[in-house]
Amino acid sequence: MADLLVEKHGHTTVFTINRPERMNSLGGTVMADLVAGLAEFQRDPDQYVAVITGAGDKAFSAGADLKEMAARTEGGSAVPVSRDPDIAGLAACEKVTIAAVNGLAVAAGLEISISCDIRIASENAWFGAFEVEHGFLAGVAVNILPRLLPIGTVMDMLLTGGRLTAEEAQRLGFVQQMVPREKLLETALKKAEMVARKSQVAVWGTKQAIKFWRDALLAEQQRHYEAVAHRVLLAGDLLEGPHAFAEKREPKFRNQWPSVYDGR
Repeated sequence: MADLLVEKHGHTTVFTINRPERMNSLGGTVMADLVAGLAEFQRDPDQYVAVITGAGDKAFSAGADLKEMAARTEGGSAVPVSRDPDIAGLAACEKVTIAAVNGLAVAAGLEISISCDIRIASENAWFGAFEVEHGFLAGVAVNILPRLLPIGTVMDMLLTGGRLTAEEAQRLGFVQQMVPREKLLETALKKAEMVARKSQVAVWGTKQAIKFWRDALLAEQQRHYEAVAHRVLLAGDLLEGPHAFAEKREPKFRNQWPSVYDGR
C-alpha cells in the first residue's frame, strides 16, 4: 500500500500520509512522495489548493521514524540538522496549502502543519515538539513557530516537551478552525473551495506579500540555528536519544560538552 495517497477533488489535491500503523511517521517513501506530489501539484494549472492530512483517527503525523533515525545516526550516514526552514517544499509552495490535522502532530508532523498556510484541526488533535527528549533540536519548529505563537508558549512547548491541545492552539491563533473528527476533511475541502473561487492571481500575490513579512531575516536565523545545532550534536546525546526510544528505555544523556583538547 502506498505511503502517501493523492486524490483530486475539483481544484483541490488531497495528500494523505498513509502509515496509520506507525502513527503516520515520515519513514518509508512518505517524504520523497510528498516532495514529488507537491511539485506536480505546483505544475498543474487546474489545481489551486493542497490539503495535507493523515490516515486514521489517531495521528496527523508522529514525525520522523526514530527507529530509522537510530540506525542512520549509528552508521554515521545522517544527522538531524535542518538545512532549510521548509519541509517537503511546503513553505516554498506558491499555491495555498491547508493542514487538516486529524490527531497528534508531533516533531516533523508539527512542522508540516507549521509550513502550511491554514490549519484546521479535529477536536482530538494536539501538537508537540519532543526533540529535547531525544537529544537534538527541532528544525522548522524552532525557527518558524516563534513567528506564529507567543514566545512564552513556544518556550514552554520546546523546552519542556509540552503539548498544545487543539483548543489551546485555536485560542492562540495557530489553528484557524476546530471541528469534530468526522467533519475534518469536509471542512478542509470547503475552505479550499472558498480559496478556489477567488482570483488565483490575487490569491498568489496576497500569499507572497504575507510570507515576505513572516520570513523576514529567516536566512540569517537559519545560519545561526545550524551553528547551534552542530554544537549540540558534538555533545553526543543524539546517539543516545533515538536508541533509548527504539529500546523502550529512559535515555542516559551525558549533559555536557566534549572536553577541549588543544593538541599539546
